Amino acid sequence: MRLVGFAAGVCAVVALAGCSEAVDGQPEASGAPLTKEQLFDPCTVSDSVLQAAGLDPASKDDNPFSVPRAEWKGCAWRADGHFIGMNSTTYTMQEFRANDYFHDFKDINVRDRPAMQYLLGTRTPVNQCGIIFDTSQGRITVTASKFIDDKSSTDPCMLVNNAVPNFVEILPK
Repeated sequence: MRLVGFAAGVCAVVALAGCSEAVDGQPEASGAPLTKEQLFDPCTVSDSVLQAAGLDPASKDDNPFSVPRAEWKGCAWRADGHFIGMNSTTYTMQEFRANDYFHDFKDINVRDRPAMQYLLGTRTPVNQCGIIFDTSQGRITVTASKFIDDKSSTDPCMLVNNAVPNFVEILPK
C-alpha cells in the first residue's frame, strides 16, 4: 500500500512526458536541451547524505518510473511515513509551471541557492510537495510523498524542506 503513495508521485513525473523533446548531443548551454546522458544521476547520492536527510539508503528504488523515460533520471528512498524522490530532467522551469499537475509555485532559497517549491496533484489534504533547482545538468527535483496510508497531519512541504538542505552541496551548479 505504501508504494501507492510513491506511485502517485511518479505519476506527476510522467505527467510531463509530453512536454518537449530533447535534442541529442547538444549541451543546454548552447540553448538546446540536455540529453538524458547529460543529466545529473540522483542514484549516485552517497549513503551519508541520504542518512543525514533521514532516509534509508537500503530502501533505494532506482527505477521509480517503472518504465524508462527519455527525459528523466530518478531514485527514491523511504523515510518515516514518506518517500523522498530525487529526479533530474530535461524539462525547463517554464514547462513545470505550464503543467497544471504542479501548482502553488513559490520562489525560495535553500542555503542561498535559488529554488522553487510547488505542490503536486489534487489531493486534499496535500500529500506531495517538491522543490526544483535549475542546474547545468538539468532541473533537479526533490519531492516528499507521504505514504498513502499516512493519516498524520504532517505537511509534505515541511518534509521536503527538512530533507533538501542535505542535498544542496552535491547538486551541480
